[in-house]
Amino acid sequence: MTTAEDYLIFTTSKSEVRIDFEEMYTYSFGYLVKFLNSRQTTITFKNINNRTISLTSTENITFKEGSHRAKLITGLFNCKEFDVKANEEKNVPDLPILDFANKLYLVSLQGVATHSSIGDQEYTPSILANIDTMIMDQEAMIVNYDMTKPIKIKVNTDSLKYLEMRLVDFMFQPVILKSPLFITLKIKPSQEADIYDILTK
Repeated sequence: MTTAEDYLIFTTSKSEVRIDFEEMYTYSFGYLVKFLNSRQTTITFKNINNRTISLTSTENITFKEGSHRAKLITGLFNCKEFDVKANEEKNVPDLPILDFANKLYLVSLQGVATHSSIGDQEYTPSILANIDTMIMDQEAMIVNYDMTKPIKIKVNTDSLKYLEMRLVDFMFQPVILKSPLFITLKIKPSQEADIYDILTK
């Protein structure tokens, strides 16, 4: 979920408050709030019914920036700036996501580009597979598209030389893999394919 490269930065009128994360595979809601409080003394983070996080401080504070994963698990992923007045308790705008919202995608250079807008960012990923299986700690994710609706893509044979895939979250940001991702592809010739149709899709 996080690495040592993940961080959050808040500012006050006097200083900058930086919270650096550690390499963690999973977070519980309670542990996350405790971790945020242990990394600094300016801001008090509070667990609101294991659902959202609130912030209070004796100073005016502003959330300035953070890494994608750090913002995801704290509920700040849609924030550019987030202000909290002195001695005011304020909830973060979105619900913290500790399980990638059980929504992942496999994207590649092949496939049909999909236009998406997330916040002020525009994305046109080639979504090869939609993974919405339950993500559970210590459990492998197994998705078999033969059991449901097979994913079929027509490509030129030369395109297979450059086959690259990436696992991304629901905001199309890369997911860090700490164990192998095994993918099985079935390739068969298309007898009735129009070469011009393939090259233009």
